[in-house]
Amino acid sequence: MAAPLIQPYTHQHPSLGQIEGIVRGSDVVQFRGIPFADIPARFRQSVLRTELPKQPFDATQPGPFCPQPTSLPFPPFWSGPIPADHPVLPSTTYDEWNCLNLNVSAPASILASTKPVPVLVYIHGGAFVSGGNGIQVTGREISDPTNLIRRMVARGKPLVVVNINYRLGPFGFLASKELTSFNKSRGEAEGNYGLHDQRTALEWVYKFIAGFGGDPENVTIAGGSAGGASCHWQAIFPGRKFERAILSSGTALALGALPLDRHQEIFDTIADKVGRDVKDVQNLTSDDLIAMSTGAHHPYVDGEWIKSGDFQTHQNVHDIPDLMIGWTTFEEDLTYAVLGSRQPYTDGGMRGVLEDFFSTSGIVSGSEALFQPGVLRAYNLENAQTELRAEDLQSCAELAADVIFKIPPILIAKKHSHGRIFVWNLQATNPHSGWPLGYRKAHHALADLLVFDVAGDLVPAEHREEYDPPVKQLQEDWTDFCYGELKWDEFVARSEEMGPVYTYENFGRGGRRATLGEAIGENTLARWREVLEVCT
Repeated sequence: MAAPLIQPYTHQHPSLGQIEGIVRGSDVVQFRGIPFADIPARFRQSVLRTELPKQPFDATQPGPFCPQPTSLPFPPFWSGPIPADHPVLPSTTYDEWNCLNLNVSAPASILASTKPVPVLVYIHGGAFVSGGNGIQVTGREISDPTNLIRRMVARGKPLVVVNINYRLGPFGFLASKELTSFNKSRGEAEGNYGLHDQRTALEWVYKFIAGFGGDPENVTIAGGSAGGASCHWQAIFPGRKFERAILSSGTALALGALPLDRHQEIFDTIADKVGRDVKDVQNLTSDDLIAMSTGAHHPYVDGEWIKSGDFQTHQNVHDIPDLMIGWTTFEEDLTYAVLGSRQPYTDGGMRGVLEDFFSTSGIVSGSEALFQPGVLRAYNLENAQTELRAEDLQSCAELAADVIFKIPPILIAKKHSHGRIFVWNLQATNPHSGWPLGYRKAHHALADLLVFDVAGDLVPAEHREEYDPPVKQLQEDWTDFCYGELKWDEFVARSEEMGPVYTYENFGRGGRRATLGEAIGENTLARWREVLEVCT
């Protein structure tokens, strides 16, 4: 009789003790729900855990996520049965106090080896309000690294992969003068609890990953959307404990940090209902706090860790790691959906919506710069200086996608003078038809789905030939980057010619494009130059 495809696995960690996980097939071992930090109280900074809560520790089940709105599900890209070696996972649970947990996946051969291998730490996205380290679509965790690990072991470049949680929404990013005083009085960093949770997770990885076969001196972080922005913030924070970062469909300029007065508005909305003392807000149930927290949540310009919301914070960082930054060709699937959700517009109200959208971008100091005549003409929005019509939604979505997701990697490469920047563009498309807006498109954050490739067996036969090559290229390039062996030329920004850009395309037709114009087309580049002009 054949052995079961999922079996228990007991691991003796030299510092953490006995940990119970599972082995997938016979080659990939996974440990889920390992706590890496404690939360002393709501709106306090998390504290690194150096012990597991019990022995042996059961790491066979997913840990809880941070509480979040349940109205923000991940798109149902695919449907179908899970593979035979995929565990049947329970539905996601949410727990404010136990959400700071992580998953570790490693080749079984590495756990028994004395030679450490590079580590990839993945930080999930979700606009800083939703998501987790094991988001499920029809029972499959979208960032499950099993397939990635297997393919890289076969290639002779094994990886240990860690997926982390952090606090979200008001639990991770609420800020106010009251909370500033609250944190100061306790001798800890002000606000940005979610970003500091990430930093604590990276500290845990540095301290304990060797016991799972990983090399603490060779860690790369990666993330998409808000996860990409998180990686960017971690790259500029002092005292980092990783060597490289991969940013997909998101940078710190996309989901920019906001000043205290913008955060105060959200806090005041809550405090006006329950009382202005921090304890009043702490005493709210997690569901009530979520319901009362209107508006988007962004990092906070605290003056110490984040000194400004624009490019000043990034330009002054000298110890910047190597960055591999990219965007997808159809990022406007997200901007169109967000802008479209605010309809119906009046013609007069359309510009205000777009100005609000741009107000959180870090590429300019004021959104009015993006309404210069040259920019508006480039996007066929010539009337926007006096009025912006509701029928201009598509053009507005294209401008917003360029400003928030596509142009920041180029601006970062132009402005960073202290680190190597490698630039890529994903043009390959999603073959799964479950989400019509993204089907056959290179939509927002698609790179992460392709790298982990958790539903490759559900790709329709008619798309298989176009799908497999870019997946292979992405997986190999990410892994080579983790090994410090990426054979790319770094991006050079000159006034007239910028490049190279590396593209991922259907059927494996991508590769090195000598210039940005060659990668995206000269007409698109002409648009971008108008935006870049007001950013400099």
